Amino acid sequence: MNGIELRIVETLLNKPELIDSTYINTDWFTEIKLRNIVEAMQGLDLQERTLLNIFTEMNNDGSVEYKHLVDIQSGFVTSASFENDVKSLHKLYAQRVLETSTEIYKQYPKKQELANLSEAIAELSKIDEAEDDGKLEEAIEELQDRIASGNPVGIKSFEKLDNLLAGGLYGSMLFTIGARPSVGKTAYAVNLAYQIMNKDPEVQVDFFTLEMNKREMLSRFISRSANVDSQKLKNPANDLDLIFSKMVTAGIDWVRNHKIRIYDRGLTLGGILSVIKKNAAKAKPDKYVAIIDYIGLVKVNGRQDRWLQVGKITRELKIIANEYNIPVIALAQLNRGVESRQNKEPLLSDLRESGSIEQDSNVVAFLYRPDDENRELVKLSIRKNREGSLGDISYYFDGKYMYFKETDEDTQ
Repeated sequence: MNGIELRIVETLLNKPELIDSTYINTDWFTEIKLRNIVEAMQGLDLQERTLLNIFTEMNNDGSVEYKHLVDIQSGFVTSASFENDVKSLHKLYAQRVLETSTEIYKQYPKKQELANLSEAIAELSKIDEAEDDGKLEEAIEELQDRIASGNPVGIKSFEKLDNLLAGGLYGSMLFTIGARPSVGKTAYAVNLAYQIMNKDPEVQVDFFTLEMNKREMLSRFISRSANVDSQKLKNPANDLDLIFSKMVTAGIDWVRNHKIRIYDRGLTLGGILSVIKKNAAKAKPDKYVAIIDYIGLVKVNGRQDRWLQVGKITRELKIIANEYNIPVIALAQLNRGVESRQNKEPLLSDLRESGSIEQDSNVVAFLYRPDDENRELVKLSIRKNREGSLGDISYYFDGKYMYFKETDEDTQ
């Protein structure tokens, strides 16, 4: 069921007075059951909007039982995102209308079809340009709900990383991780995704891989989840013993039982944003993460200088993180200059191609090896953190098994 539509109906069933103060066109809904609930509520006066009256008022074909209304009402968590959800619902509807109008105009390029297309474009632009009234009530209510519920904040991954991030990965976060080649940034991203889904199997992870194909990434997730030698997975026919086969099967089962999607084709900026919008719109709050590996390979239309293109990429990723209230993790390449320095710890100025990466990111961290002689020691150094603390985290890294583990060294 569509996550945005479900959150809106959950809120309306718990706060029916919002029906009178918020314009909602039921045509915006794709879920017929949820559309029928809203239509029924709109046909009742405020004092009449009880679950029983709503159920009676619905034009019900038998597909919605009374207990379904009870279940939806009980799923309510907070109304903090209600206004943004309604705006997103309207925008998604306008995007569908625009796509339909475009296809019709392509087939029948006539005056009326052009007028319909122009109207669809104008409607979508109007939603995008809606003014921010500057009011803080929504943010205040979200904060109060968090305090009252006592629930842990953020999507969890590594424990020490969560502590530095003031609780975990949070909505609207653009988290950029920079590294030189061969340090293990893809393996670290795999471990982040693994930790996230292991701690909460309901979290969806979209992994956009521009360096490797889907099969290679699948092998890395199998290696991490089942403790399988990643080198053997490159040519498994040479290791067809029973134990190895069972371990690989266990890794495959882990992947199937978690909500990981891997994309390796058509990865332009527009394509990535389109996938994130589609999947984030359906996800529940704090149940979605996007990972891009890595932004230096993302293609952007036009002939701008690359530093301008990278600036556009980070701006758009930050905007979508804000709009859908999701964390976005972006990997980035560092300049070669760090390798020539005696102190191998990267600086913010080492970010390659664009200073906008630092500017647009909520968190900037660097993955590096402080000691060339010790290949198993890798550090994550957080050098910008708007909501949490700066600090270093030491990891034991076994590339053979795609395995990162936090060590006992201090993070501060």
